[in-house]
Amino acid sequence: MASNTKRRFWDRTARTVVSIGGLGIICAILLIFFYLVYEVLPLFGGAEMSEGEYFPEPVPGSAQLLEVDAASGVALRVDDQGRAEFYDLAGGEPLAGESLAGAAGAGLTAVAEDAAGSGLFAAGFADGGVLVAGWNASPEPDTGSVSPRLEFPFGREPFRLLADEPVRALALRTGQGRIAIAAIGASGRTVLLEEGADPDPAALVAAPQPAAASLRRELSVDATNADTILLTEDPRWMFLVSASGESSLVQLGPGNGARVVDTATLAAAPARLVDVRLLAGGMSLLAADSGGGVGQWLIVREGESARMRQVRRFDLFDSAVAAIDVELGRRNFIAIGGQGELALVNATAETESLRRGPGGLLARAAALAPAGDALLLEDEQGGLSLWRLDNRHAEFSLSALWTRTWYENYTEPALVWQTTAADDAFEPKYSLAPLTFGTLKAALYAMIFAAPLAVCAAVYTGYFMAPGLRRQIKPLIELMEALPTVVIGFLAGLWLAPLVDANLAALALGALLLPISVVLASAAMARLPERFEAGLKEGWQLPVLFPVLLLASWLAWSLAPPLESWLFEGSLRDWLSLRWGLDYVSRNAMIVGVAMGFAVIPAIYSIADDAIFTVPRHLSYGALALGANSWQTMVWLILPAAAPGILSALMIGFGRALGETMIVLMATGNTPVMDMNLFEGMRTLAANLAIEIPESEVGSTHYRILFLASLVLLLFTFVLNTIAELVRQRLRKRYRTI
Repeated sequence: MASNTKRRFWDRTARTVVSIGGLGIICAILLIFFYLVYEVLPLFGGAEMSEGEYFPEPVPGSAQLLEVDAASGVALRVDDQGRAEFYDLAGGEPLAGESLAGAAGAGLTAVAEDAAGSGLFAAGFADGGVLVAGWNASPEPDTGSVSPRLEFPFGREPFRLLADEPVRALALRTGQGRIAIAAIGASGRTVLLEEGADPDPAALVAAPQPAAASLRRELSVDATNADTILLTEDPRWMFLVSASGESSLVQLGPGNGARVVDTATLAAAPARLVDVRLLAGGMSLLAADSGGGVGQWLIVREGESARMRQVRRFDLFDSAVAAIDVELGRRNFIAIGGQGELALVNATAETESLRRGPGGLLARAAALAPAGDALLLEDEQGGLSLWRLDNRHAEFSLSALWTRTWYENYTEPALVWQTTAADDAFEPKYSLAPLTFGTLKAALYAMIFAAPLAVCAAVYTGYFMAPGLRRQIKPLIELMEALPTVVIGFLAGLWLAPLVDANLAALALGALLLPISVVLASAAMARLPERFEAGLKEGWQLPVLFPVLLLASWLAWSLAPPLESWLFEGSLRDWLSLRWGLDYVSRNAMIVGVAMGFAVIPAIYSIADDAIFTVPRHLSYGALALGANSWQTMVWLILPAAAPGILSALMIGFGRALGETMIVLMATGNTPVMDMNLFEGMRTLAANLAIEIPESEVGSTHYRILFLASLVLLLFTFVLNTIAELVRQRLRKRYRTI
């Protein structure tokens, strides 16, 4: 009686501990899932806009230039009379002012800000002079107070670009170690002045210095009808735009060479062009029209030539667009409608982060802060208002994650993952499609290598092999699972990849000869005389095949050089590249498939072997007694009965291959490409997380998209295991009567 009570106590204790452990695992998985969702949800939230802070007094004149500093604390406004005025955005009071027209001695006719965001701007005058100025609103190191001021990096004397001819249009561009100024005169003459300067344009404002070298060119292009000139980030291109909406793409050559390579109509009739701006990056043109839309135009290269192409159009308002401005750091732009509507848009993601209907945002000029966290508006009466923005994840959209997107400097839409570059004008590309493709590609090739070997080994050891030999072989195979994947990845990257690279033909021939030699040797053994077959114990045929495998390997190694020279013109790698266009990369999908397959073989083998071995022996004995041979019994009886366990083994192996990190990280080039080529590399979701999570800024769009990649990987595994379990249960139900 006491023993029964004690037994029941330990049974309840074990049941409770197991239940708590199981519930703990379920809770841990749910917590991981909800934490990932928590980190990802902010991506789906739009921008927020606070109530405007209105300046106490209207400002005189009409703004020709309106800018906000990087800290969103000071604004610069240049009016049509050439008066440059600074404003304290916290209190709305003027801080300082200076007349640019007075410094030049002539009336102001054109103003252009640097699209690269250097803080420089150019002012053109009626006498043909152009003055380059910058402004500095950084706090004083001693007092911390802000005293904004104008700086003149090339002196207060204007450049004489046009002799006694008013400047009608003006453009300024810094970058690539140069400062370029382009001007159109009243007669249509186009002049380009390039100044050698410090590669960092901001240094010109902080520490003015004379130009190291200058080159003035009068371009051989007719700009009689042009009212706007824009210089791209690439010094080879320039846009000429007329008020009617006709745009010309000009290619700049050496000397005075310039030619129009393409023309386009930016605003189709009856709409008229309202404003044009270069998007951040300096290679994408935004055209706002009176139809309430904004079009995005790219320079698309076609061989040695190029053309303009409208890749996107945003139909934002029912009324005309009144004002637009671009964010300097990202491909965001703000558009204000004629009835006070507002739209904050990311051009690449094609998403509206913020939308406000008709209301009190009537404006004739708008200025976005460089970081996109503030918006300065000027209305028709000269009133200024400041609006605070929170637009952290504008680059995110589901379409950009999974569909082809047209980026600057691309000839067509593409699926690209690229989060960093050396170029300041770089545009992050957040497509998860190449990473997902790479994950499936790596897992597929690993399973192609591992599944046949593991399942066939399980069939042999679980049914055909002698029990004594099985007890020695099975633990050795399972022991492979204890080998750290970082060691496997290390060996694959530093030993296997160079070995395959140097002996590709021999390994290809070996992959062909080894299975053929095993089949032929097995067929020969089956036809041996009875006296030889009687001397070989049942289930001990495997050791006899070892000499055959060694002989086949030696033949492959010896025959590969002459065959490669005869069939593949001396090099299999070059033949694959020239004949089939298959470029061979040293660390490729084949190396990953072999290494990762080696890692998942033990898990697949162990479960499949147990499933086959545990099929009741009386079933096979009965089949053999009825006249079936061993193979017929295996194929038609044992495998169907063990099918649920074999399927579970394959799904577990595939799930492990999906989440494998270190092998892929070390054995491939980690290039996010979408190519099924066996000899190309890839980047997987797991490897990408290991590479980029340590370098991403916490809370940034990049950071949260990496968490979204983790969530995608978790959902992949969940869906795959769910499908596998449903199929397994169905198979169990089907074959339970066997």
